[in-house]
Amino acid sequence: MTLFIFLLLRSFNKTINRLTKPISYLAIISVLFTSVLSLLLLLRHSEGEIALSNYLSFFESYDLIFHLNQLTEKLIIAVGLIFSSIILFSVFKLPRRNGYVMYIVNLNFLASLFITALLVFDFH
Repeated sequence: MTLFIFLLLRSFNKTINRLTKPISYLAIISVLFTSVLSLLLLLRHSEGEIALSNYLSFFESYDLIFHLNQLTEKLIIAVGLIFSSIILFSVFKLPRRNGYVMYIVNLNFLASLFITALLVFDFH
């Protein structure tokens, strides 16, 4: 979602900067969706490793594996809730000036990096 918003921002800079609330809520929804998905995996007691090369041909040359366990899923839920809260706080407290949408995109990108890092590193 972050990359999609970033591409829109680069393509339609003035229009996207006017749509601050929808962009913010879209960022919150995307991070919360990841948290809910992780919560569902936690409740199903899903554990194991997922090799992305099995699902996406783009990653065939890479040995990228996502590790799922209870600790990882709990950390993803926590990171998702923290970043969603920061973005929601920003929606209500920050003035919507030039650069606001890029700030939201950067927060969303940072959340994505944290979540991906949690999935890639094995905490066993």
